[in-house]
Amino acid sequence: MGFSAIRNSIQRVMTQGDIAASAFSSPFEWVLYACSKVYQLAARFRIHLYEKGILEQKNLPCKVVSIGNITVGGTGKTPMVEYVANLLKGLGLKVAVISRGYGGYAQRSGGIASNGKTTFMGPGASGDEPQLLASKLKGIPLFVGKDRYQVGRRAISRFGTSVLVLDDGFQHLPLKRDLDLLLLDSTRPFGNGYYVPRGTLREPVEQIKRATTLVLTRWTEESNLSRERSIIDAHVQGRPIFRCMHVPETLLVAGRKKSLDIASLKGRRLFAFSGIARNECFRETISKLEGYLAGFLEFPDHHRYAHHDLRLIWKRAKDLNVDNIITTEKDYVNICTEIPSALQLLVLAISISFGDDTEAFEGYIKRWASSP
Repeated sequence: MGFSAIRNSIQRVMTQGDIAASAFSSPFEWVLYACSKVYQLAARFRIHLYEKGILEQKNLPCKVVSIGNITVGGTGKTPMVEYVANLLKGLGLKVAVISRGYGGYAQRSGGIASNGKTTFMGPGASGDEPQLLASKLKGIPLFVGKDRYQVGRRAISRFGTSVLVLDDGFQHLPLKRDLDLLLLDSTRPFGNGYYVPRGTLREPVEQIKRATTLVLTRWTEESNLSRERSIIDAHVQGRPIFRCMHVPETLLVAGRKKSLDIASLKGRRLFAFSGIARNECFRETISKLEGYLAGFLEFPDHHRYAHHDLRLIWKRAKDLNVDNIITTEKDYVNICTEIPSALQLLVLAISISFGDDTEAFEGYIKRWASSP
C-alpha cells in the first residue's frame, strides 16, 4: 500500500462513524485507536504544563485574536480568517494575519507570504491555505511560521500592526491571545468522539472552556445539537455563541479572469474532485446547487496535484461525457502542473455568512476591537 493510499485510509477512518459508535470493524482501526490514546495523553500533559505555568506563554505588544477549532480541519477557518481580518481592517486598524503554513517548507524559518499587494511565496513554501488567503486579503499582510511570537514581532516591526489574526491558533498555547474564536462544525462538533488519528479531536472536549466565543459553522435550520449542546453549555456557559453558514460565492473559470453565475450549475453534467478535510461537504454543495454529479474523485486533505493526478481526473471525466470538471478553491491552489484544455475546469469559491447573527457578531468584534 502506497503512502497516498494509507493517508486515504486513515482519513476515511477519522471522519467515519458516529460519536456514539464503539465497535471497530478492522484491526487497522484498533491500531489507530491505540495511537489516538497516546496522542490524547500527550495533549493532556502539554495543556497541564501550560496551565501550571511550567511552560511559558508570551505576550505581544498588540491585540491578538485566534481563530481555530478543536478538531482537524473542515470547520471553515480559512474563510473565517478572511471575514474577521477584513472586518477589523474596515474599522481602520492595522491588521496582519499569521498562519503556521502547514504543508509549506517556510513554516520552520517563517516569512512574509504577502504584503497585502504582492504574493512572495508559492503554495510549496507557504502551504495551500495561506496561498489562498494571500489571494483574497487585499491590503492585509500575511505571514507564515511555526513560531507565532517571533513572526508576530516581525509583523509589528515591519507594518506597525495593531491587531494580529492567528489562523488555526487555538492549540498554539505559547502565545497569549486577547480573543479566542473557536469554530465548531454544527453537523459534527466533536467528530466521531475519538482523538487523532482514530478520529478528528485535537485535544479534550472540555478544553472548549478556553474559548472566549464559540462559532457554530455550517449551520442550517435542520441543525440538531441536542446531544452535543449539553456538553457545550457545560463548558462555555454564559459566553457568546454565534451561528454562520458556508455560502457558495463565486464560480470561477480556471485560467481566465472570468466568472459564471452559480445558478448556471443547475442541470450541468459535472465531474468533481477535491482533497479537503471533508470531501462529502463539497459533494453536498454541488447537489444543493442542482448540478448533476456524474462522477467524483476524492483525495486526502492538502493533496498536491501532479500531472498523473490530472491525467486520471480528465480521463474519467471524458469517459463520463461531462460538460465540466469542478473543484474547490483550495484544490485549485494545489494544482502544481498545467491544466489540460480538453474540458473546462470550474472552481467554486465559498464564503462565510452569519445570516441573522451578522449584526450581533460584527458588533461583538467591533466592541472588542475598541476596548482597551
